[in-house]
Amino acid sequence: MNFRREKIRNFYLKDTAVENLFLMEYMPQAKGNDVKVYLTALMYADREDFSNRQIAAHLGISEEEVLSAWNYWEKCGAIRKHYLSPDDRFHYSVEFLNLREGLFDPREEDLLDENGFSPEALEQMDDERARSVFTQVQEITGRLPGTREMQEILSWMYDDGLPPDLICFAYRYCAERIHNTKFSYLSAVIRNWRDEGIDTVQDAERMLAENDQKYHQYHRVMKALGFSRNPTEDEREKIDRWFDEMGFSLETVLKACSRTSGIPNPNINYVNGILRNWSSGKTSPSGTRAPSGKNAVAAVNRLYEQIRRRNTEVREEHRKEIYRKIPQVRELEERLRKTNMAFTKMALGGGNRNTAAALEQEREELTARKNTLLQQYGYPADYMDLRYECEKCKDTGLLDDGSRCSCFAEKLRRIAETG
Repeated sequence: MNFRREKIRNFYLKDTAVENLFLMEYMPQAKGNDVKVYLTALMYADREDFSNRQIAAHLGISEEEVLSAWNYWEKCGAIRKHYLSPDDRFHYSVEFLNLREGLFDPREEDLLDENGFSPEALEQMDDERARSVFTQVQEITGRLPGTREMQEILSWMYDDGLPPDLICFAYRYCAERIHNTKFSYLSAVIRNWRDEGIDTVQDAERMLAENDQKYHQYHRVMKALGFSRNPTEDEREKIDRWFDEMGFSLETVLKACSRTSGIPNPNINYVNGILRNWSSGKTSPSGTRAPSGKNAVAAVNRLYEQIRRRNTEVREEHRKEIYRKIPQVRELEERLRKTNMAFTKMALGGGNRNTAAALEQEREELTARKNTLLQQYGYPADYMDLRYECEKCKDTGLLDDGSRCSCFAEKLRRIAETG
């Protein structure tokens, strides 16, 4: 007697195995398109007749976005690229790595020292700044950071340029305020801060203070209406509008909420109607409305948000344009990234001066070649960089010492003049 399964002949009726580790640790911090590319390619793994172009067509995205996804997963250690030719960095096959073996290889335990650190971690700890961060992370979280976590911290410090005190502040914030020290959550927080342009502890503190104020407002409004739940996204948008656009104080908003006591089903829309009437002057809350100057300040803050969003969009458009017209630039940037990583590893491993000088020279040469290519095609060298309308405050309206930038007063004046 023997046993066998019936073969499934239709490819789309088969199953694709996805490691739980991917779902728990890798997926939460990845962008949507990166996850789509990974899962789609995993479904077609071991088939010779499927390409990046077909993945792009299947998902309705560009082939550049597919290639960007593979760069991301390679950096995460989830895949390995196998180049068809050493001189061709654009054509390669992708090997999906076993994530469990990568993070939980039982043989690794035999290599740990008495404090639980691997040889790679000990090499990384040769850098004084990194060692200080790792020590603080251990004190904050009560656990030893793993090898992958250490590598990500080093990437934040040396590739993204985030200061060590900001990284430690993020860990402390997650531990003390959110009560979540899982690395996947911490990584998502730091990535969001980085994308928002937060690169100092002061920036993070200001952002969190603003968010705390909003959550306080949400809580008071929902409590005044008799709700014990959090507001929905649509409700949050309406509440934000009451304070940021209409310029009402919390006292006035709560007074509007009290007007719902006589109706069967109190709701945000009813309060919104009251406040819109008060804002337009049709009715009055007995003079308790916030001064008009608050409306102007809120308008300026919204203007800064629009400027930062537009600048980021322009930078991404420029990058896509250059990659399309000058593919060699993407290759040079990839080589530059790897050179930077090699320089970092060499520095942490205590490399000699000759090696450091050679890597530094290579970085300079790659940067010069990239700038030369851009100029040959009629582009300035900083065409792919993030640009600011105001270099002093980086389009935030606030200087490093917390004071208002001179451009804030100018924007405030223009808004007052235009009404």
